[in-house]
Amino acid sequence: MKLIYVASPFAGDTEKNTEFAKLACRHVMDEGHAFFAPHLLYPQLLDDENQKERKLALDMGLTMLAKCDELWAFGDIISPGMKEEIDYARQMCIPRRIVTTEQIKGIQVSDYAIWTSIRVDTPLEGKSGFLCENNKIIIFSSKKEAEIRIKDIRNLYLNNAPATEYLCAAHLPEYSSRHRIHLEDLRELDMYPIFNPEKFEVENQVYGNTGGNCMVGTVRFYLPDINKSVWVNCNKECALITSADIIWNEDGSESWERPEQVNLYTVFFEQEIPQAAASWLPMIHKTLEYTIEQETKCFPGNSFMLPVSWLPESIKENVNPEYLEWLCAEGKKARIVHGGNIETETWYQQKNHSTFEMSVPN
Repeated sequence: MKLIYVASPFAGDTEKNTEFAKLACRHVMDEGHAFFAPHLLYPQLLDDENQKERKLALDMGLTMLAKCDELWAFGDIISPGMKEEIDYARQMCIPRRIVTTEQIKGIQVSDYAIWTSIRVDTPLEGKSGFLCENNKIIIFSSKKEAEIRIKDIRNLYLNNAPATEYLCAAHLPEYSSRHRIHLEDLRELDMYPIFNPEKFEVENQVYGNTGGNCMVGTVRFYLPDINKSVWVNCNKECALITSADIIWNEDGSESWERPEQVNLYTVFFEQEIPQAAASWLPMIHKTLEYTIEQETKCFPGNSFMLPVSWLPESIKENVNPEYLEWLCAEGKKARIVHGGNIETETWYQQKNHSTFEMSVPN
């Protein structure tokens, strides 16, 4: 039997909300657990209209919350007091659950969604609602699917103070149309990289086929500023950066599991300039160095083609700058061959009566 902290609205229509809180406690008991409901106890002794006594009641409630196994938030509205309780439970790593009015009444729930709440001190000013993507609420057929997606989203956090909280909840069509939060709006809050781009550690390097005969070089980096590891994956066309939560499928498909859910950043070399990669650029260059080294070693008869602007400095610094300028002017890519050499085109050699083949230093 677990001890469940019951959070539900109280201020406003206190008589109605008290009856709802009793119903919530009954639901906890029906689930086979014990409950603690501060708003059924403390208002018997303290005046909720008195701000000092209300604050005392909340503080005592949080003290008891720290001793509970889980927090269950009941109802279809998250009140300011409930928001404080949920935030405190998150800080204390106490499991949290949302239980809707329909669930309390015993109505069968067939679909699930993700309820999102945002801190007040953000541009979204404490808004809350069901999580949407591409203007549609993200719907799941089971709690497990919703919890996996929540885990994926949390693995995309790129700062140490997330502004958002995600909880699995029943999907209620008649209610969800009025309360929505768009995933696209949250990217600047929690998914924008906030770390020193020059401060990283190489944890692992792998070169191989990631599915569809696509050869990719992958380097796992640890970012101490945010205590997080990421995979940087490069081939001739693009760089894909994912959370290190991405794992290898064990179904014989020779592919990665859920790559679309843990994608932090993607850049196509022919379409964007290096400056667009911002904080990711040093790690992309490091991964390109490794990928070029491995590909030209494993396939000595092939060349690695890359726009000049994306060449790592360790390669550019050993090539005649005039040749690189000529490639840029002609809109051509640099041709990198075995040993890290940049192969000079025949026409340019004949025109300038010289060749420029330099190697990447060991």
